[in-house]
Order: sequence, then structure tokens, then C-alpha cells
Amino acid sequence: MNQKRTRVRLPHPAPAKTGRGAWIFLLFGGVLLAATTLLGWTLVSAVLDGLIVTRNRAGPKLAYSLVQQPTQFYFELLWQGAGTLLLGALAVAALWIGRVLMGAQKKHR
Repeated sequence: MNQKRTRVRLPHPAPAKTGRGAWIFLLFGGVLLAATTLLGWTLVSAVLDGLIVTRNRAGPKLAYSLVQQPTQFYFELLWQGAGTLLLGALAVAALWIGRVLMGAQKKHR
């Protein structure tokens, strides 16, 4: 006997909405993008002024001058630039995930 004919079909719940938390990703990505813009602005300002200040959370903040300490200045500039690029990549990823979730929500309607 065919199994498809004898099996009783069970009721399944309706599919859940996949785009419910998309606004959280968009908000988080927007905040990260604003923070990335501000950090980029401080890096440009440091290059134009020739003075960069470290972002220490513990201990005293140090200031490196391009004229007096070029090695430390460029190292700190590269370090902060790498952190800014990483934060920017995280912002773009969050915005992309939010966009994908919003697109998934529109397809189900």
C-alpha cells in the first residue's frame, strides 16, 4: 500500500516572519557608521595637525607629534586606522544583514 495515502497529514504552524529584527540591525549599523565617520574625521584632523592622541582607556593618554616622534605617530595612525576600518566593516555588515532581512520580509507578503 502506498504510504502517502495511509499517512495522516499533521497540521503545521504558519511560517514565522523572518524580518522581525531587521530594524535592530539597521539601527546598530547606522550607529556604527556614525562612529566610524567620527573616528575617520579625527584621523584626518590628526594628519592635518601633525598631532595624534592615543585612545587609552586605562592610564594617561599620550600625544605623539609628527615632527618630534614620527615613528610613534605613524604607528598610532595605522593602529587607529585599522580599528576604524574594522568598525566600518562591521557597520556595513550590519546594514547588509538588515537589508537582507528586510528583503526576506517583503518576499513573504
